[in-house]
Amino acid sequence: MTITSREYRGEEDFERVRELLIESYAITGRIHNWWLDRWEVFRFSARALDEIADAQSWEKDVRLWEADAGDAQAPRLVGVVNPEDGGDFFLQIHPHYRHIEEEMLAWAEQHHQASRPQDAERWPLDTFLYEHDEERAALLTRWGYENLGHDGYTRICSLDKPIPKAPLAPGYVVRNVRGQEDLENRAAVANNAFGHNRHNAETVRVLQRAPTYRQDLDLVVVAPDGTFAAYCVVWFGEANRMGWYEPVGAHPAHRRRGLTKAMMCEGLRRLQALGATVAHVGCGTGEAANRLYESVGFTDFERDFHWRKEF
Repeated sequence: MTITSREYRGEEDFERVRELLIESYAITGRIHNWWLDRWEVFRFSARALDEIADAQSWEKDVRLWEADAGDAQAPRLVGVVNPEDGGDFFLQIHPHYRHIEEEMLAWAEQHHQASRPQDAERWPLDTFLYEHDEERAALLTRWGYENLGHDGYTRICSLDKPIPKAPLAPGYVVRNVRGQEDLENRAAVANNAFGHNRHNAETVRVLQRAPTYRQDLDLVVVAPDGTFAAYCVVWFGEANRMGWYEPVGAHPAHRRRGLTKAMMCEGLRRLQALGATVAHVGCGTGEAANRLYESVGFTDFERDFHWRKEF
C-alpha cells in the first residue's frame, strides 16, 4: 500500500481530520489523538482572528498523510502533523498506521527548522503525549527528545453513575447562552476568567461556527446583577457518545462559591440526556482545579507529559 504526504487544503481537509479523530477513538476506546473539541477550538477560538480575516495562516503548518485505497477510491487519511502554539507539533495517527510516525516526525522537525530565525541561538521543538503511549515515547527518545515531566491530566467521568448534587448560591442561575444579546457578556467572563482581552462578541460568534458547537451546551452562570460569573463550553460527539469540557472558567470575583461545580454538573445532566456515556476535561497539575473536577465526578485520568528537543 502506497502512503504519500501533501499539504493541507482547506475545508474538505478540515472535515477529513475530524473524521480521522472520530474513527481513531472508536477503534482505541481511549484518548490517543486529539478529540474534536481541541481540533475545532484550535481553529475557531485560538485562531478566531484568522477566521474573521479569512486568512488561515496556520494551514501552512499542517501536513497530511494518505494511504492509496485503490479501485478508484479516494485516498484514506491516516496521519496529520499540526501545531497548537508556536514551536510545537502533534501527531494525529490512525491506530493501524503507526509505522509512519517516524516519517511524520521527520517532516515536523524539517518544517520547524525551516522557520528558524537566523539570529536564534536556541530553537526548541515541543510535543506532548500520554503516559500510556510507550511506542511514541520510544520514538521520541531515539530522536533525541527529553521528557521534561508531567504536564497535566485528561480527567474522565463515567456517565453511568449518579451526578453529584451541587446547589447554587442564592441569586445565581445556570443556563445556556441564548442569543446575540449574550455574546458581550460571554466574551467578558472569558476574558476575566483567564486574565486577557482576546474575546469579544465577534470572536464568540466565530466559535459558534464550529461544526460540533451546540448552543444548548454553551453554559453560563448568571450573577444576581445579570452579568456572567462563570462559563463552560461542553462538546458532544454523537458518533462516540462522548462529551468534553473546553474551556471552563469563572470570574475571579465569583470564585469559591460552588458555581463552577453546579454549572459542570448541569453539563453532565445535559450530556446524559443526549446519550453520552463518558465526559472528559483537560487541566494542568494545579491542586485546586483537580480537586474541583474530582468533586464533579472526574475521578479517572490519563497523565500527559511534555517532551522537548533542542536545536
